[in-house]
Order: sequence, then C-alpha cells, then structure tokens
Amino acid sequence: MFGRKQYPGLRGILREMMSDGRFDDSQPADVPSGGNDGLRTPEEIDREIASEEAEIEDENRVVDPIEEGSERAAAELREAAAIHRDLIVGCVALGLLLLAGMIWARPAWRYALGVAAGTGVAVYLLVHMYRSIGWELTMEPGQAERYARGRSVRRYLVVALSAVAVFLALGKAAGVGCLLAVVTIKPSAYMQPLTAGIRRKLGFRK
Repeated sequence: MFGRKQYPGLRGILREMMSDGRFDDSQPADVPSGGNDGLRTPEEIDREIASEEAEIEDENRVVDPIEEGSERAAAELREAAAIHRDLIVGCVALGLLLLAGMIWARPAWRYALGVAAGTGVAVYLLVHMYRSIGWELTMEPGQAERYARGRSVRRYLVVALSAVAVFLALGKAAGVGCLLAVVTIKPSAYMQPLTAGIRRKLGFRK
C-alpha cells in the first residue's frame, strides 16, 4: 500500500539451485546433469517470479478502497463516530447496572465510587482507542504498528494504576467495582447493535 519493497525471488533461486543438482548428494557437483533436462529457461523463471509478486500484491491489495474526501468517506467517518458513541453509552449503562451490587457490597458507598471510577476509566479508554485509530490511518505500516503498540501499553498502565489507586484509597470493594466497570468495554461492543437501535428510536442517532 505504501510501496513496501518485496523480495519474492529467493524461492525461485533456491528451486533453480535444487533442480540444477547442486544439493543432490547422488551426483557430484562437477558432473554435468545432462544438458538442460530439468532446468528452466530464464523466461520461465521470470514468469514464476512475476506470478509470486502478483500473489503478494493481491494479498496486500485493498479490496474496496475509499477515496479520501469523497461523500462515502464522510459517511464512513460519521458512522464510526456514531459507533464510538454507542460504545460509550453502553459502558455507562452497564456501569449503572453494576450499581445493583451495592445490595451485597460493604460498604456500599465505596463500591459505588469504585464503579463510577471504573466507568470513567472505561470511557477514557474508548476515547483513547478511537483517537489512536484515527492517527494510525495516517501513518505508514511500520510506524503505525509501533504507535499502536505504545498506545496499548499506555492503556494497560492506566487500567492497572487506576485499579491500584482505587483499591488503596477506598478499599477492596471499591477496587472490585472499578475493575468490573472497566471490563464493560467488551460487553458494550457485543451489545452495540442493540444500543444503536435504542438510540435511533430515541432520536439520538441517525
């Protein structure tokens, strides 16, 4: 996609060496193999290399490219932003459901504070991931991979430090509530179609 150079001809060279008898223990290396039997012409080798390059290009080719600045690109961006809001709403809704644990958690108010803190961390992670993806799309593959790895480490650190801070400041019940609220990101992704439908009926989503 970004002009990354490929070197697919190595396999063709190795195959040619094998067919030339250079790695054949049954015959000395200095004994002719009998004319051109089993050997391919340079044109055949070039055709094989071209075929391998075509296969690699097909694997890396974007099947359905979207032209930058087009109406379709704008529509895709709007849909991505709407899905992002669906996920945030889902996390907040699940955080409210987790407050039912106050019936069993003691002290209940500390558990509630932990859930609130965890919900805030979950929303932060969603915003962080959304913005990171936007930046990654403007980078070359290698740079984007390093950037994504660094941002992922940062998110893990935020989760770990938040849970530890809540646990030390408010106790075990708050720490458990915080962790439960943070992991609502995954369930909110599964329930995103349902959240989108509800928001659409309420007029908050087109």
